[in-house]
Amino acid sequence: MATPTYKERRGRFLPQPEGMWVSAPGLIMTPSQLEDEWLSLREAAEMLGMHPATVRLWADRNELPSRRTNGGHRRFRRSDIEARLRHDAGHKPLPAAQLLVQSVLGRVRFAFTDGTLETLPWIEHFNEPAREAYRSLGRRVLELLLHALADGTSREELRSEAIKLGVEYGSITRESHVPVADAVRAFLYFRSLVDESVLQLAEVQGGRDQQDIPWAESLYQVQALTNEILPALIEAALAETPTNI
Repeated sequence: MATPTYKERRGRFLPQPEGMWVSAPGLIMTPSQLEDEWLSLREAAEMLGMHPATVRLWADRNELPSRRTNGGHRRFRRSDIEARLRHDAGHKPLPAAQLLVQSVLGRVRFAFTDGTLETLPWIEHFNEPAREAYRSLGRRVLELLLHALADGTSREELRSEAIKLGVEYGSITRESHVPVADAVRAFLYFRSLVDESVLQLAEVQGGRDQQDIPWAESLYQVQALTNEILPALIEAALAETPTNI
C-alpha cells in the first residue's frame, strides 16, 4: 500500500477523548507524537503554502529547522512548521498598506481576465507551477514593501530580505527551466503594476496630510528594493544547480 501524503494524513486525523488522536487506518497518536512527526520537503511546502524551492532555501539559511535522512533527504518537524505559520499569521498590514496589496492583486487579476498577460510572449514559458510560485513570491514582495513603507524596518534589514527574495525568484526560475530573460521580463511587468498602484493611491488619497502612507515619496523606496531583487534573481537563476536536494 502506498504511503499517504501529508495532505491525506492531515484530513484523516480526528480528535478523540483524553487527548488521543486516531487516523482512518486506526493508528493512535498522542498530540506530542503529532508534534514530533517529520515531514518531507514537499509536505512541508504544502503545509506552508510555499514552493519547495523556497522551503529548501529557508532550511539552507537555517531559518527553518530541518535534518537529513541517511539518504540525504530533508525532513521537517511538524511543530516547527506550525510555529512558522503562527509567526507569519501574527504580522498584519496596516489598512492603507492592505489597500496597496488589493490594488496590485486587482491589476494582476485584471491582466489575466482581460487576456493581457496571454498576449505577452514570455508568459508561455511559465508552466502552472512556475506561475503559482511567482504569484506566491509576488505577495511576499508586497509584504516586504509594506514593511518598508509603514513600520520603520531598518534599511539594511530590508535590503537583506530583498536579496533573499531575489534568490528565491532565481532558484524557482532555474528549477522551472524558465529562460532568465523571460523571468526578468515577468518581474519588471510585476514591478510596473506596483509602481502604477502607488501612483494611483497617491492621487486618490489626496494631499500628503491626508495619507496614512506618503505614497509618492515612497515610490523611491519601492524602486530601491526591487532594484535589489532583480540582480539577485539573475545571479541565482544562472547559478549551478545544487547537488544536495
